[in-house]
Amino acid sequence: MYRSKARDLTEQDDFLNAIAHFESEEPAETIRAHMKSIEEQLHKNIEVRFGPRTIDLDLLLYDNLIMKKDNLIIPHPRMHERRFVLEPLLELIDPQARHPILNASWKNLLTKTLDQHCEKIPIVL
Repeated sequence: MYRSKARDLTEQDDFLNAIAHFESEEPAETIRAHMKSIEEQLHKNIEVRFGPRTIDLDLLLYDNLIMKKDNLIIPHPRMHERRFVLEPLLELIDPQARHPILNASWKNLLTKTLDQHCEKIPIVL
């Protein structure tokens, strides 16, 4: 779990961020539909773009798939710009693995992010 400052609309509380890695034989569109359903069940509420919300789930990667549809873009189009995505991602994948479009290592992309604050916080179960 990571805590990060808001990037675009800065006058709000910090965000909590996490990444999960899983395997599935379901197509990316089906997984995204499940994620949307979870957001609806947890009452995702964004009153202002980039504003506070109860939850926000994104499908960042799906193997090395490159997809651009109206409701789903893989890899996520801004993930390489966000420290709060890249730091936890590098805990789950090989840091030398490469972005499927940019052909740069994830570790190298992390060094280029403009986000300054991303703090790892312990999870107590």
